[in-house]
Amino acid sequence: MVDATQPLAASRVEETCELALRLFLERGYDATPMSLVARELGLTKAGLYHHFESKEHLLYVIHQNTMERLLVPILEHAERVADPEARLRTFLLEYATLLAHDPSARLLINEARRLEPEHYAEIRRTWRRGYRLVRGAIVELVRGGRCRPGVDPTFAAFGAIGMCTWILYWFDHSRPESAAAVAETLASVFLNGVLAAETAA
Repeated sequence: MVDATQPLAASRVEETCELALRLFLERGYDATPMSLVARELGLTKAGLYHHFESKEHLLYVIHQNTMERLLVPILEHAERVADPEARLRTFLLEYATLLAHDPSARLLINEARRLEPEHYAEIRRTWRRGYRLVRGAIVELVRGGRCRPGVDPTFAAFGAIGMCTWILYWFDHSRPESAAAVAETLASVFLNGVLAAETAA
């Protein structure tokens, strides 16, 4: 058994998050007791609670860990792209590809309501960063006369993110080889829908 009095190493936190998330996906969040997570990790239940205050706290750490590993690098990459159209395409392609490869995002989105208000607010800050990136790029395109008339940046940003997120509810994740084609299709559909005719690809 692991010494519960010692803080978990970063690699052990990662292992805990991956294992707990797998169990949540297989069994459902409600049907996965902390005792099972502890047993799978080789910890006592008391030992697991020493490192995670509650099941909600474990879910919050999983959210944090997943976003830092998968979503934040996509945001950082897109934010470095100067041209707004290229920035928007970069984000949409990479975000859609991620969602087509990782069905766990659906569980995390659905179970976010379980988080304590302060934890949920922190998770939402990262989500909002994606929204601000998309909306900001569309605002630049509108100001530069590169969007179709009547495009509202706020509505368009929610539309772009919603279109990508919906992948989690219809895409067959047993066919990951289709992920790139799905991402390219959605990015093209969105950009062709908002860009002015002379600039649309």
